[in-house]
Amino acid sequence: MQTLYKLLLVDDEDEVRGRISSLIDQDSGFVVVGKAGNGHDAYELVEELKPDVVLTDIKMPFIDGIELARMLKRDFPTVKVAFISGYDEFKYAQEAIKLNVVSYLMKPLTSSDINSFLQTLKMKLDDEYSRKFNDDVAMKNYKDSLPLLIDHTISSVLISKDQTKDNLQRLKQYGLDTEKGKYLSCLLEIDSSKNIDELMSLEKIKVLLGELFQSYFHDYQFKYFLSIQNGILMMIKEYDQPLVKAIDGFLYELVQTADQYMDIRVRIGISNIFYEFDQLQKSYQEAKEAIRYGKFLNTGRIVYINEVEHKQTERIAFDFEEIKSIENTIKYGSTHEIHELLEHKKIEIKNHEKMISSDYFLIGLANLMIDFAQSINIDLSTVVKENLLQKLLSFSTLDEIFDWTEHVLLELKAILIQSSLSRTERILDEVIKYVEQNFTDPFLSLNMVCDQFDISISYLSMLLKKEKNVTFNKYVIEVRMEHAKSLLKQSPLKIVDVANLCGYNEVYYFSHSFKKYTGYSPKQYREAIHV
Repeated sequence: MQTLYKLLLVDDEDEVRGRISSLIDQDSGFVVVGKAGNGHDAYELVEELKPDVVLTDIKMPFIDGIELARMLKRDFPTVKVAFISGYDEFKYAQEAIKLNVVSYLMKPLTSSDINSFLQTLKMKLDDEYSRKFNDDVAMKNYKDSLPLLIDHTISSVLISKDQTKDNLQRLKQYGLDTEKGKYLSCLLEIDSSKNIDELMSLEKIKVLLGELFQSYFHDYQFKYFLSIQNGILMMIKEYDQPLVKAIDGFLYELVQTADQYMDIRVRIGISNIFYEFDQLQKSYQEAKEAIRYGKFLNTGRIVYINEVEHKQTERIAFDFEEIKSIENTIKYGSTHEIHELLEHKKIEIKNHEKMISSDYFLIGLANLMIDFAQSINIDLSTVVKENLLQKLLSFSTLDEIFDWTEHVLLELKAILIQSSLSRTERILDEVIKYVEQNFTDPFLSLNMVCDQFDISISYLSMLLKKEKNVTFNKYVIEVRMEHAKSLLKQSPLKIVDVANLCGYNEVYYFSHSFKKYTGYSPKQYREAIHV
């Protein structure tokens, strides 16, 4: 560990620089390597002297302490900065926090202030120096991080478009056996459709399954266990033993253990045997493909890719008539009817004798949802935020696929219903506003309003009857009469003028309508309210 830390003093007063410098001796663990009277000179000295600490006043000419700290943080981030100030201002303290300043000292500085500051700072620097440069600590940290480094590199190998020799060489340097041999990859997916309570979280399940894996293959020359998004990837290497036979017994036991003791369902895909480690990515894809086949087969929950990849597949999708039937059921049927329809299709697939092309079926299912959303003028992305096909491919079981599909279709149906209600409310609001603005027109009619909003007479009549329990003519009369009552109360206008302002050309017809509405003639009404 270095013996003395280098310190640069910055203050525009010579006396202050000299007094602070005299208080710092070598027993403190620091040595003053330079002094500057302003921020500009201080920055140049930092470049030249490479100090560990800059102790600077805030108020200085040219470049003040705040700006100097910003420049040092940007250009020399390892240099520690401490402020000296004769001002106890909150804004300076705020800036100090933002700039990661290690201390904020108030003038006048005493010997005790300086000693306390240097003692605290030395402990901090010693600790940082030890962590950065202690070989034993560094080696321990490296060894502790090896599992994470291996996991990260393996993950890169699995998803990288180009297999690089660097990754394989790196794994060898990490101590992983990547020499030629007999390898097998097993991908295990945990059924996320089952409710996993808080005590039995997904990560805890992975740990338990990993312990089973390690104990079962403890005698093997090579075994590797990698936690992935919703499951685990297991790799085994052996030279002499019949690998497939050994792994089959373990996987069957693992499935049974997960069922009986963890109350979870797992599905496992097994790759072909491969002999070079650089074929790992290919084997991982084979294991994933085996699981995807297993979603549409009655083969149990352990699927070997070499047993299914050459089988004849059948493309099952939704024909045109079936799509229209489903769309009509979703639009006009009940929730139960929609569920029964999808349940029937799911059972049909599960009971199918031939192997089903999962990709083709899922594309058809995706198109069904897209077509339905388009048929009701709804953007599917309002319900499905992620890539639709990738989401369907992410599910572990056919039950999950259909449950999620049902959820999406019901969400679309709910939006359809809500948008229909919203449109009804909007049209009715606009009609009401139009009547209130045009009731003075004696020629206002149902036909005129329907032409204005491009809707049918029967539709508008239905809306008014349903929402306000009134006919169009009665509603217009109501608006006119209420306006007439207001004019008769508040203005001295002649009754004939009131009639004209309420959309009546004939004062006699107005008087007749007013008496029918209120029980009074216009004259009687005006006299009654002014009594």
